[in-house]
This record gives sequence, C-alpha cells and structure tokens, in this order.
Amino acid sequence: MEFYQKLKKLRAQKGWSQEEFAERLQVSRQAVSKWENGQGFPETEKLVKMSRLFQVSLDYLLKGEGQPFGAHGTTEEGYYASQEVVEAYLLNKKQGAKRIAVGVAILIASILLPMYVQETFSYVLFMMVVASGVGILVWQGFSVKAYKELETQPLIFDDSFIQDFRQKSMANRKRYGLLIVTGIVIIIVSFGIPFLTNDTGHADRDPLLALMPLIWACAVYLFIIAGSAMEGERLIANNEEYVKEYEQYEESSKHSWIHAVIWPVAAVIFLAIGFIWNAWHPGWLVFLVAAVFTTAYTTWKSSKD
Repeated sequence: MEFYQKLKKLRAQKGWSQEEFAERLQVSRQAVSKWENGQGFPETEKLVKMSRLFQVSLDYLLKGEGQPFGAHGTTEEGYYASQEVVEAYLLNKKQGAKRIAVGVAILIASILLPMYVQETFSYVLFMMVVASGVGILVWQGFSVKAYKELETQPLIFDDSFIQDFRQKSMANRKRYGLLIVTGIVIIIVSFGIPFLTNDTGHADRDPLLALMPLIWACAVYLFIIAGSAMEGERLIANNEEYVKEYEQYEESSKHSWIHAVIWPVAAVIFLAIGFIWNAWHPGWLVFLVAAVFTTAYTTWKSSKD
C-alpha cells in the first residue's frame, strides 16, 4: 500500500473530510488532495504531525512494501492499530471497568442499611446510596464509546508489537486469574460467617453479618476489574477469534435491550412493594413475571425475524 492510499484510508477512518484534515494539519485542501492522488509528498514536519493525528508510527506511513502484517503474515484489509492506540484503548477500558465495579459494589454493599438501621431515615439513606450506584452505572453507560473501531473491525498490527504483546498478555492472565480465584475464595469463606454469629434474639443483626455484603462487594469488584482486563487484552492478542465471536453476539443480542429495561423496572417495583406495603415475600414474584415476559418477547421477535 502506497503512502497516498494509506493517507486516504486513515483520514476516512477518522471520519474527516479533506477540509477538516487540512485545517488540523494547517495546510490547504488542495495540498491534501494532491497527496491523496499521489501527486506530491508532504514535508517531514507534516509527516510527524500526521503520525500524531492518526496515532500511527512514521514507519507505517513511510514504508512502501505494503501495510503492516497481521498475526499470520497476511495483508488483509482492517483497522491499523498502533502500539499507542492499543495502550490508550486498554487504559480507557480499565477506567470504565473501575467505574462499573464501583457502581455495582455500592449497590451490593447498600443492603447493610435496611439490615442494621430500622428507622425510616435508613430507607431514605438506602435509596440515596442505591441511586448513587445506579448513577455511576448510568454515567458510564452514556459515556462516549471511544475506540469503537477496535472492538468492531479486524485489526492489523506491526508484527514485532503483537508478538511482544501476546507474551505480556499471557503473563497478565495469571495475575487476572489469581484475582478471580481470590474473589471466589472469599465468597465461599463468607458463607461461614453466620455460624460465628451470637446466638441471640437479634442474630439477624449481628455485626459479623455486615462482613458478608462487604465481602461480596469486594469480590464482585475483583471479578469486574479482572474480567474487563482479560477481555480487552484478548481482543488484541486473539483479534480474529474475538471479531467472529463479536459478530455472533451482535446477531444473537438484537433484542437484548428489553433486559436493560425490564429488570431495573422490576427491581424498582420490588423495592416499592417491600418498603411501602412491607410485602417482601410475595413481592419477589415480580422477578418471575419479568423473566416470563422477557423470554416470551425475545422468542416472539426472533420467530418474526
């Protein structure tokens, strides 16, 4: 692939017109047009700026023997992911996973409030804590999805980079696996806490029981952090396999939005039934109704498709 072909492709991937790209590079649109038609070549200063704008190496822009080789030495079409882009993507994914993990951990730990404080204020505080956890998750859900191309397209890497990355990824998997195992172990251990509580009339409010939701919150935090990191690195290290699985997932989850709507609504109804009418026991049936409804809806839509 020649320089002018790479330039045209990289600009299109960014979604910039020739005018927009020219403004960012501080040149005329005619200059960009000439470069993309193979009628000229930019000076070194402009090449360096292009490298930064497109987040690719100068080596990729300048070498003329073809585009970077993929994992199997092929030259198939795909999105070129430089080392800088991959590192930025993984950092972005890590930050998003932390927000999700904190939000979920807050929701799990919030059940301490109605367990230990029976006054009306505790329910108000409980709802405020739940709202903060949900708010964090919603904030993350509506955050701008950066690096979407990396998750939806086949990727092309510099051969030396991808080989080194795979070696590091294999070492990291052991660390992530240890985090997951730690989470599983502490959850199992937590189920022994009720046997250590005092045998009193208020055993259900024994301070030791407070450790259980806190332990569960910590374990889920570890699961989310480790799972997200493993998924992000697998996208890079085993990209061809990941893209195939993503396409299958997209096909099978066209109607998954119904779950994102029904289950939060069911949770709100369940809490309302419990707090307003103190009918926690029959109230749980709302989740059974939600499960039946979502199953029926997805089955019906799939049959129509």
